[in-house]
Amino acid sequence: MDSEHHISSLVVQGRPEALPAIRAAIQGLAGAEVPLDSPNGKLVVTLETADEHEILKHIDTIGRLDGVMSTALVFHHVERLTDPTAEQAAAAEPPSAQG
Repeated sequence: MDSEHHISSLVVQGRPEALPAIRAAIQGLAGAEVPLDSPNGKLVVTLETADEHEILKHIDTIGRLDGVMSTALVFHHVERLTDPTAEQAAAAEPPSAQG
C-alpha cells in the first residue's frame, strides 16, 4: 500500500512577550520544529506529517495558542512513498496476453 509524507512550512506571528511559550508549545507537537524566530514575534515552523489532516490539526492547534495572532501556510510538498513489496509483486506479474 502506498503512503504519503507531507512537508510543510508556516509563518506564525505571535506577541513578542509570548514567544518562548509559543516556541515551546509548537516544538511539543509531533513532527513540528521551529528553526527560526525573531524578537518581533515571527516564527518559521516546519511540519512533517503523514497526511493533510494532520497539517490542518497542527495549524488549528498553533492558531489557538495564547499569544498567537496569525498562522499562515506558506509551503506544502507531498512525497508519495510506495511499498517496495507491492512494487516487486507488480514487477513479477507476467505481462497480460494481447489478443
